[in-house]
Amino acid sequence: MGDNEEKRKSILFVYTSFSSFVKNDYDTLNSNYLVAKYHFAPVKGILRNACEILKQLFFLLLSGWKYDVFFCWFADYHSFLPVLFSKLTGKKSIVIIGGYDVCRIRKLNYGAFCSSFRGWFCAKSMRLAKLILPVSNHVDRKAKAIAPHTNRKMVYNCMTLDNSETSATFKTDTILTVALINNERTFCLKGIDTFIEVARLLPEFRFEIVGINPSNLIAKLGNLPYNMLLYEKVRAEELIAFYLKSKIYCQFSRSESFGVSIAEAMYFGCFPIVTKVGGMPEVIGNVGKLVDRDASQIASLIKERILRDGEPSENAIRTHVTSLFSKGQREAQIHETIKSL
Repeated sequence: MGDNEEKRKSILFVYTSFSSFVKNDYDTLNSNYLVAKYHFAPVKGILRNACEILKQLFFLLLSGWKYDVFFCWFADYHSFLPVLFSKLTGKKSIVIIGGYDVCRIRKLNYGAFCSSFRGWFCAKSMRLAKLILPVSNHVDRKAKAIAPHTNRKMVYNCMTLDNSETSATFKTDTILTVALINNERTFCLKGIDTFIEVARLLPEFRFEIVGINPSNLIAKLGNLPYNMLLYEKVRAEELIAFYLKSKIYCQFSRSESFGVSIAEAMYFGCFPIVTKVGGMPEVIGNVGKLVDRDASQIASLIKERILRDGEPSENAIRTHVTSLFSKGQREAQIHETIKSL
């Protein structure tokens, strides 16, 4: 972008965790604008959060005037003051709505709106923002219900491994799932119980879970089927080897706003099988399978796909996700959004 005026635009990038997709947006903005990072440390407890909020307040009072745009990843405690500050000073604010910030699953105590106090910060952040950017149509519908009068623009999340080598792959009869699973809540949330149940029904095939912390889940992982292999969290680039060898990628989540790992697995030619939840149907489109949480039906589908293979081809699956969820597309839409403010 050669526009000197746009080059001078200054952005405060507010986040709680510098995950791969958050980093991707930071790199996108940092390549064209003057971007400063503000890390709001995620803590538990009202008092400790109050300290972080107070710290942020002093920062904004001292330095907030430097920035033209406040860009917040997720609506939560950390986004409220930057959005309010921008509203009061006539500046611009953008809040990425990632899913947790519009979610409430009381049974699992998952989602910001399980707490009315925390939900208030999320709702106010969305209602005061100049613009909110939900990461899927599923999230957009929820955001609209919470903040019906706020300007919204759905911008799909994207793959972060989409520039990697995909040729010369050799698929094995492996069924894969990837998620950060470090407690009983995430174990249930990501549908690992269903994944294990399916593995028991298909002893002739290999099932792998990547991203699990077995030491925290001893009670849940007792008596695993012998065809199940567990791997702890690996670096993003190490995931490529798992994707390349696997024929099928499964995601049986009970809540999923988008599903970056699904899109990345598809990019490397995995056939996706996902539950009819959240934004996952949007990710797989017509090149995968939607299933109910029925282990026997899922097992039959997996067996048929592995033994018969067939359509859609690996190339068709890859083409689908590349056409919708590439880094380049998200980068272009983020730049267009910043320019339009």
